[in-house]
Amino acid sequence: TILHAATCRTQKQARKKGVRVADDDAERCQTLARFLLDMVQTYRPAGAVVELPHGGAQSARANRSMGMATGVVAAVLEAAGLPVEWVTPDAVKKAAAGRRDASKADVEQAVRQAFTWHAAPPSTKSAAEHVFDAAGALLAAEHGTLMRALAQRGA
Repeated sequence: TILHAATCRTQKQARKKGVRVADDDAERCQTLARFLLDMVQTYRPAGAVVELPHGGAQSARANRSMGMATGVVAAVLEAAGLPVEWVTPDAVKKAAAGRRDASKADVEQAVRQAFTWHAAPPSTKSAAEHVFDAAGALLAAEHGTLMRALAQRGA
């Protein structure tokens, strides 16, 4: 069951004299960390399933941003004491739609059918795609170590 669906979107700071790219990066990391901490404190999950970025972005900036986001997610989950299972985008597509070359629409259709939705996905196409990918990650981890451990604990 999907109880809550949200994404964290950071905004690039306006380029001002004295504002370095690294300052903007740090602010974005802090925004993401605060968002994740709020989700953990609000929903008190027993664990987390996270889709790893594939690392094949077309630009150095995109690769750096994915790396920073992955580091923030890993650090927040570790600080919160949550066990985590990492899944690949290919595993998400395979688990959700049955094939590694599935489209975003295929994943969306599959996860809409796989879960009961008590929360509406975000209204923008980009944010909704992230929500459906996250739900697909749950399908990819369904028989993984984390889910088996949580099932044994009765979480």
